[in-house]
Amino acid sequence: MLTQEFVKAIAEKTGETQVKTKAFVDATKEVVTEALERGEDIELKGFVSFVSKEVPAGTARNPKTGEEVAVEAHRKASAKLAKSLRKH
Repeated sequence: MLTQEFVKAIAEKTGETQVKTKAFVDATKEVVTEALERGEDIELKGFVSFVSKEVPAGTARNPKTGEEVAVEAHRKASAKLAKSLRKH
């Protein structure tokens, strides 16, 4: 499902216009992104958890050349679905 399809589905469920719904979806993405950039986690119980992890500096290997490459410390984000949404 693409963003526009997602917006349309939510607009139909809520009775809001697609313009207002798109603004809400965009604001939601912005809030999640900003929180993760600050290192905060977000938990929407029964739906999804967004986790921000600090990755320390280290080395990696270039798969083409086999050469070691320095990797700077950075932040990594991940999402985990609630148990009720995961299929076994």
